[in-house]
Amino acid sequence: MTRKVGIAVSLVLAFIFTLMIARGVGQVKEQEVEVARVKEYVAAGEVLAPERLEAVKAPAGLAQGAVPVGEAAGKPVKFSLVKGQLVMREVLDQGEPLKQGFVEVYVPVDLASSALVLPGQYVNVYVVAKQQGAAPVLLLERVRVLHAVASQGEAVGSAKQGVAAAVQGSNVPAAVGLEVPADRAPAVAQAAAQKAVYLGRVAP
Repeated sequence: MTRKVGIAVSLVLAFIFTLMIARGVGQVKEQEVEVARVKEYVAAGEVLAPERLEAVKAPAGLAQGAVPVGEAAGKPVKFSLVKGQLVMREVLDQGEPLKQGFVEVYVPVDLASSALVLPGQYVNVYVVAKQQGAAPVLLLERVRVLHAVASQGEAVGSAKQGVAAAVQGSNVPAAVGLEVPADRAPAVAQAAAQKAVYLGRVAP
């Protein structure tokens, strides 16, 4: 092979490789997906109102697990989101948002005091003064359970799964998040700090 022929072959191969790279770049661009991004800081428990979201395009690989605006809008979030962060499916709380005028208060529980309640169920909240041996005092009635977490912080099932499916081995509620009126939250928090809260499950 002469030098001229070698140069010509090299130029042809370079041209082919350039076309392949250009086509690959085009394919990457075609694989972009439209997902939701927050336009401002969103605290845990707050609802992703449509005006707090914007649709952006991102490479499918980088946006894996992110959701579109239509799926994120109106959902509360389990964790805080910073401005510009993509909304991932795992951060969305699929349960109902807090009712207006209510807040979520976490109370520590054990097997005896938790009634093995799961998110979506309702409970009566009692306060027991263990040291004094007094009878339980009814603090709140028909309180909705929003979350239940085990000792390591992992979520414990839902009412739809049922206790048998949601609670396995030692994976039982160590704390539950209760939806309580904002003006009653201090009383619940005080009882929780004293580990004096007992729950009684009631019908939906």
